[in-house]
Amino acid sequence: MTDIIFDLGGVLLDLNMQGIGQACKRLGINSELFFVRTDTKNTSTVCQGISASKAISDYQVGMMTTEQFLSLVLSHCAEGITRENVMEAWDACIGPMPKERLDLIKELRRKGYHTHLLSNTNDLHWEEIKRRYLSDEGYTCADLFDHIFVSHEVHLAKPAPEIYQYALRQIGRPAAGCLFIDDTLINVEAAKREGLQGAWLDISDPNALKSIICNYTNQ
Repeated sequence: MTDIIFDLGGVLLDLNMQGIGQACKRLGINSELFFVRTDTKNTSTVCQGISASKAISDYQVGMMTTEQFLSLVLSHCAEGITRENVMEAWDACIGPMPKERLDLIKELRRKGYHTHLLSNTNDLHWEEIKRRYLSDEGYTCADLFDHIFVSHEVHLAKPAPEIYQYALRQIGRPAAGCLFIDDTLINVEAAKREGLQGAWLDISDPNALKSIICNYTNQ
């Protein structure tokens, strides 16, 4: 195996879903404008059991611009809520990205592995995550990943088979030699159907990522 493909939220980045629920209350909106329970109709997953709403799914795959997204949310908000209030609330689900996880990727690269990122995300979140965590020397996107596949840029989202197919074409190596790590089982199962090796990460286990990497790199 030469390539390891990482999900972002729940794998490298901790998510604060409770925080965004609280933020929605401050805005005076129902959190279901953003997130819904995962079912057969809602499969664009954010984390295990939670999916993006129709509006957010459109935003995640670039069918809606950031300005359109902000305008939509503002139209549902209580009187007096500003564009800046919405942006702050939307970013409330972004938790920490521990540097030991990024150091693990850097060590893999030193050992000759190719590392990639494959994430369902949106323009606002991606720009904020890069600003907070991927702008230090040694911790930029170029330092950590050979390829970055974010849904709003490639106009595809997990678990659709096309996003894995697209990533494999860009990586240019056989699917069987690629390990995909995600905290949402439906995404891992979809990757396996496209021929990738897949590993589900249990977010309740603080050592889960390190254990997965050790298991696969020691084979």
